[in-house]
Amino acid sequence: MNSFALCPLQAGYSFSPGNNMLEQQLLGGFARQRRMFVNNVHMVNVSVLLPTKSHAQYFWAFWRVHTLNPQKFLWRLITDSSEMQDHTCQFVAESLSVGERQGVIYSVSFQVRCKPLNNGDLAFDQSIADLWDTGSPSDVLNLLEQLVNESFPDALGVI
Repeated sequence: MNSFALCPLQAGYSFSPGNNMLEQQLLGGFARQRRMFVNNVHMVNVSVLLPTKSHAQYFWAFWRVHTLNPQKFLWRLITDSSEMQDHTCQFVAESLSVGERQGVIYSVSFQVRCKPLNNGDLAFDQSIADLWDTGSPSDVLNLLEQLVNESFPDALGVI
């Protein structure tokens, strides 16, 4: 599987998280919900800058390879994590638009469907939610830091 080498621009970057639920509205009260999908894909709106002729040549070659013979590729993106991580992606049909040119420099915008390679751990997500339920997660984390950096070394003494 190929990796896309260009970095996405922050300007115009947005994503819609994949929705795994099926929902039925009721006449009153909460909607009826259930899990329908597993690991649904995110939709990402992205732009890349093509500042040189070689960047443009690379982009168009990559685009043609992955749209004339549709196939997935790897790309480092930020979606439902606070850090960049590898995602399996596919270009969305008819989503490409070319931005205004400034000499040889221009940008292209498009959409990709993507799914992180590491979908996370539900138990870890639950522990984060539980930590925030305590009211002040930073206080709990500060206690843990104090335990590791101060109390534990004092408990060991001179070994």
